[in-house]
Amino acid sequence: MKTKWVVLLLTLLTAFGLSFSAYAEEGITDTEIVIGSHQDLSGPIAGWGTQTKMGLEMRAKECNDAGGIHGRKIKLVIEDNAYDPKKAIMVTNKMIARDKVFAFVGNMGSPTAGATKPLISNKKIPQMFPLTAASLFFDPYDRYSFGGWIPYYDQARCAVKYFVEEKKYTKFGLMFQDDEMGHIMRKGVEDQLAVHGLKLVASESYKRGATDFSSQITKLKKEDVQVVCLATVIRETVGALKEAKKLNWDVDMVGFSPAYNVYVVGLCLKAGFSPDGFYATGQTPYVYPDSPYESVRDWCARHKEMFGKDPDIPTSAGWGALDYFIKVAEKVGPELTREKWIDAAESYGVYKDPVFHGVDIEFTKDQHQGAYEAIMSQVKDNKFVKVADVSYR
Repeated sequence: MKTKWVVLLLTLLTAFGLSFSAYAEEGITDTEIVIGSHQDLSGPIAGWGTQTKMGLEMRAKECNDAGGIHGRKIKLVIEDNAYDPKKAIMVTNKMIARDKVFAFVGNMGSPTAGATKPLISNKKIPQMFPLTAASLFFDPYDRYSFGGWIPYYDQARCAVKYFVEEKKYTKFGLMFQDDEMGHIMRKGVEDQLAVHGLKLVASESYKRGATDFSSQITKLKKEDVQVVCLATVIRETVGALKEAKKLNWDVDMVGFSPAYNVYVVGLCLKAGFSPDGFYATGQTPYVYPDSPYESVRDWCARHKEMFGKDPDIPTSAGWGALDYFIKVAEKVGPELTREKWIDAAESYGVYKDPVFHGVDIEFTKDQHQGAYEAIMSQVKDNKFVKVADVSYR
């Protein structure tokens, strides 16, 4: 009798031991994978954060409806960082300690995602596709941090190459925000011009929060530049375009991803003029319900059915970021762990955008930048239209 109890006890201990082993990796069970993300849902860029959240939710639902990842459903935990680094750290600690997230996908904002990056990496938790083009997420190399979006520096180099090679321009001007973002973009412009044996003809800065750009545009016009590179965000881009219109200055202007959105077009129209002719770099063609790509039209229709509204670029960014995580996790197989996911991401090869026709993305064991090419678009009839794929490498 005693022997039977011993055998039974050993059997139970073995079973519990195997069960414990199966659930030893935080954030994953036999039926669930917990993915965390902090977004600005109430702060100054909540318009982007709420859309990114919808993109994440849409891709998670589609994955779960299809049976999940090797039978595991995605559980999203999305917290509000309010675009405040301190709050971002607070909610990240909560997601790590209480929600036991397996990975972070699409954390929003350079200052907020940047503040939480060391915390996440120190816990050896994968983090990928932060909603920012800042280079700190891949430079220097960090095994647990993946970029994914083409950086500001690379966008600037791609833009210069396009105008030198396609338009044969030699006289470049720059208006830039006097902060880290603006200086990174300026360096990209200068470095690519140097490749072509050129230098900036004129460069004008402004302080963050400025509302009057008349002096900068007047000075650039006086130098008779052929193209103005705008290292600007939304409102400042509109201000520069408006000043050029006032001066009847028919000059090409090109912005980068912070200016690549419908708000620029909408604010220009509200100010009484069309931004037709304005160029901007981005990672994918713009997502319109009447896109020339059938896959985008279908995706927009699914989004509207789910949320009752049309999507925008941040929505596609959230969807695409989670899609990459899913593709890599599927490659790993049923025995998913954080370290195996990272190994698979570094050996996955080229990720081809399955919906939005964006640039190729590839990570390796030596680099986590991911994207190096840009898509050049131009506003035509008040919509961004793709005009070229550009790589400076």
